Amino acid sequence: MRKARGVLFFCLVLLFIILSPFMAQANSDLLNYLPLGANIVQCFALAEFDLDTDVEYLVLYALQDNYALTLLDLIDGRYQETYYINLGKANRGSGGKVKAGETGYTYRILQIDDLDGDGILEFWTIFQPEGSSFAELTMHKYKNNCYQGVFTARGQYDLQLMDYEGQFVVHEVSYLDGKSSSDLLTITSRIWDLRDHQLKGGAEAYQMTREDYRHFARSRQRPVLFGSAAKEERTSLCWGNSLNKLAEIPVGERAILPLLPGNANLLEWEVNSALDDDVEDEYVFTYLIPCAESPSKILIQAALADWDFERARYRLVPLPFQAYGRARDQEGYLYKSVYILPGKGLNHLAFLGNGAELPSLKFSILNNNGLFLEAAAVFNANWHLQFLECYENRALTYRVITADLDKGTGLLRTKVFGAALKGAYGEFGAFTPQREDLLTTGSYKGRYYHIEEPVWSTLGYEYLLFRTFHEKKDPFANRLPELDFNGTLEDYIFKYLTPFRIHHWVVQDLDRNGKQEALLLLRTDDDLWGWPQYRVGLLKQENGLQWQALGPILSNLGEGNPPSGVYLADLVEGREAEIIFLNREYDLKTRSRKLRLEMFSKQETGWKRAHDIDFVYEDLQLSAINGEVWLYGFVREGQNNQDGAVYSFQWRNGRFNYQSKKNVPNFAAFLETLSSRRTDYLSAEYMVFPPSPEQSGER
Repeated sequence: MRKARGVLFFCLVLLFIILSPFMAQANSDLLNYLPLGANIVQCFALAEFDLDTDVEYLVLYALQDNYALTLLDLIDGRYQETYYINLGKANRGSGGKVKAGETGYTYRILQIDDLDGDGILEFWTIFQPEGSSFAELTMHKYKNNCYQGVFTARGQYDLQLMDYEGQFVVHEVSYLDGKSSSDLLTITSRIWDLRDHQLKGGAEAYQMTREDYRHFARSRQRPVLFGSAAKEERTSLCWGNSLNKLAEIPVGERAILPLLPGNANLLEWEVNSALDDDVEDEYVFTYLIPCAESPSKILIQAALADWDFERARYRLVPLPFQAYGRARDQEGYLYKSVYILPGKGLNHLAFLGNGAELPSLKFSILNNNGLFLEAAAVFNANWHLQFLECYENRALTYRVITADLDKGTGLLRTKVFGAALKGAYGEFGAFTPQREDLLTTGSYKGRYYHIEEPVWSTLGYEYLLFRTFHEKKDPFANRLPELDFNGTLEDYIFKYLTPFRIHHWVVQDLDRNGKQEALLLLRTDDDLWGWPQYRVGLLKQENGLQWQALGPILSNLGEGNPPSGVYLADLVEGREAEIIFLNREYDLKTRSRKLRLEMFSKQETGWKRAHDIDFVYEDLQLSAINGEVWLYGFVREGQNNQDGAVYSFQWRNGRFNYQSKKNVPNFAAFLETLSSRRTDYLSAEYMVFPPSPEQSGER
């Protein structure tokens, strides 16, 4: 026994010796770049300070009374200083911290946030220099591959940086005529222009008593003192969130853990400042606690941590939600339990957990009426449950889908409920039944399963708001997981719908060999609400799962006529299908959009491009006429931007063969000369991506 303990101790010591250099490397690099005797005041270690994935260190440090800021980046295997700011000597009484008006609170000197949403953090300092009655707020922005100071604002009494629904405004608050004894304050408001990153406006100043300003500064809903709306005769109100965080308010788990019962464990939390009308952050969280009646059962309960400004502490606000453990979907992924739902000015809440019976799901929505949070709707399902945001025909609605398994028949009773937002704060209205189906599990998944991303269509989008804990996987860059998967292709697609980012799919026997293949449309860009980009992959089961990337990147799916997208056509009847990609791209030479057609056919064991030359035209069509397949490409050659020539290619012996060139007044006129009985393959009937609304409903 002693020998075993000795070996274990030796192994632990050896492991510590091996790992110590790796654990200490970042810290030693950090200390090497700080002057001797410096004290770290604040430090952020994040990868979002530039475009690469390495962690950078943003450090605010003090050397005696002097404060400075440094950014350390990993270059050639070691950390090097890439940005330095000397803030100068700090006010001795406050240590450089700026008071929030006449309160007992001070702002953190260093603040960070991604204000413009470009994925790279901005940071700003709020600093009180020695010998100056003005505090300074200086913004630093990453542009041209480095950080730069872009503006400085100054105020004697207070400085506020506010986000008014995406418009960033700095309020500079000073004493009237610079006299600190005056009860009147002057407020100058300037807008941060994200185009040139400069402050604009501020020609007009507003006067306010100290008492009125105290209410103004603490409130999220306030009169508009900036822009053209400030000049109107009638005062208008707006909602805003304060971006300057106070140093005395605890953050993260330090704000929540002291509020929990002794036998509770924190599960999840979210921070948000739009849950009431004050500017401080609130924490919404769920926690696990044993059931009082049956200690073997573990409950999930929800609460809110709200900052009490006068008493300088968080207070616990219980919320009307209780579930029996964490919820899990049918593919084995655990769900998040806390959701913040945007409203008008104030946000609302939702919670998800297991119902009283296991397995089951319980989903609760809480409306925020400005005074308290109240239950708006509760849904239960014993098999599956989804919550969708739907934007169709310029109308925003919400949809809940419940699926209950009938153990006798094995079928799912599926119900769809819908609701719109109403009220002053965009509260959820009553959920009314919209549809009811009795489906097999496979039919339900094919029709109702959603990825955890916005899925766009010609009508708008659908967005599954639930979140699971999963690892994203890129099948274009990595090996497929579970190559020996025993289920069907559909089962595999359903399991990896969100990890692969699969937006649409179609399963068919594409090569007519008696086995089905799946064409998958995967989103590949990172900007969730930007213009989407997609790629297509082919998945098949042949000695295990096999994956093949097909075609170009598609960045304009559904655009134009014929629509950009992916088509399936059986050009030679009775043989394998051809996969056709129609993509629009910008031609720099002609400064116009052109159509590119690529076609893939089955060749031996894989799918390959069926032509050597590129088909790039202003317009084109692929048609079957009297048993022959023709590709017509139109090129503009006239002065009126309509006249041009049509190049004709015939599909023969597995390839396109050039046949003729014909001058035409326009492409539409040429198509009218063709047989009315022709089959146009670049039409909705043959298009699989994007699917038509009818195809999406049938899936």
